[in-house]
Amino acid sequence: MPLYLADASIWIAQRRRRGSYLDELVSDRYENGEIVTCVPVVLEVLGGAADRESYERDWDFVFTALDWLPLDDASSRRAVAVQRELAATTRGAHRRPAIDYLIAACAELSDEIVLWHWDHDLRVICEYTGQPREGEHARARRHRLAQPD
Repeated sequence: MPLYLADASIWIAQRRRRGSYLDELVSDRYENGEIVTCVPVVLEVLGGAADRESYERDWDFVFTALDWLPLDDASSRRAVAVQRELAATTRGAHRRPAIDYLIAACAELSDEIVLWHWDHDLRVICEYTGQPREGEHARARRHRLAQPD
C-alpha cells in the first residue's frame, strides 16, 4: 500500500469541493492510513483557516492523527539543491514557491512516499527529480473539476 504526502492543493480542493470524487478519495485514503503530512503542508493549509475555531478543528481532527515526515537538515539541503539545479537548466525554471521545494524534498527523502498534488509547480519539481508523484490534474478533468484557486 503506497503512502501519500497530500499537498495543500489536495486538502484545499477537498474542502472546496465537498461531495466530489476528490472528497471521497481523500476521505478513503485518510481512513485507510494512506496519507502522511509534513510541516510545510500543515503551515500552508492551516494558514488559510478562516479563524481560530477552523484552525483548531483542522489541527485536532485532521493533522494530529497523521504521521509526519521530517523537515530536517537533509530535506532542507535537498530543497536548495533542487532549486539550484533547476536554475542551471533554463532561465527562470527555478522560480517556484520555496514551500514547494520543501514539500517535495520531504517526500523524496522518505522511503516510498508518493507526493499527491494538484499543483503545476510541484509537477515541475517532481518531473525534474524523478520522484514518485500522483498529479490530480487528469483525474479532475475527467470529473470536470476546476483547478483550485
